Amino acid sequence: MNWTTLKRWAPLVMIILNSVGVAGVLLGFGETILQFTALNLLINGILAAWLDWDSRSRMWVYAALGGWLVECFGVHTGWLFGAYNYGHGLGLQVAEVPLILGALWFVTLMGFGHWGGRWLLRFRLGTKAHKVGTAIVAATLMMGLDAFIEPVAIQSGWWEWAQGDVPWTNYASWWGIAFLFHLAPRQSTESKGTGILVLIFAAFFILLNVFPWTV
Repeated sequence: MNWTTLKRWAPLVMIILNSVGVAGVLLGFGETILQFTALNLLINGILAAWLDWDSRSRMWVYAALGGWLVECFGVHTGWLFGAYNYGHGLGLQVAEVPLILGALWFVTLMGFGHWGGRWLLRFRLGTKAHKVGTAIVAATLMMGLDAFIEPVAIQSGWWEWAQGDVPWTNYASWWGIAFLFHLAPRQSTESKGTGILVLIFAAFFILLNVFPWTV
């Protein structure tokens, strides 16, 4: 079995990992399952990057490192997102920010950029209009996913907000940062691996919003 054949199994592995995770949480094993959140995100991120390896670019580094640095700035200043802090459920931290968040930013930025660009192809826009449109669509999708992540993250203890409720600045900042990222020069918006993964993540968090569960 060659590498090309193995790569075909990567999406199925991602689906299985997240399906087991959401099923375990809904069946009452949330306390155990959620301990592996960081590891699951790391494995899924690696698989997505492997699928997209032929179209890799320095934008991957910008997405992962830039996203993590933005989180550091947000945690220590209270600007951008609002006043919040991280718990210990997302693994190893540096400067009070989990390192795995770099993978989350990489997946969501690249994945939604893929779908935004692909959806707008049907309109046959000019290059500049297509780029701006992609940024708008991708940023909106990313903000929408965050709306489903927040209740799960708070209940799981991944992070908490100083005022209890999620401030509007959080969603505005997610949208603005994603929008600016997608305006940056890039060679390609093709990111099928992360594109698949954001759909899986969306299903994961929507299910945990719809059905009751406990930690």
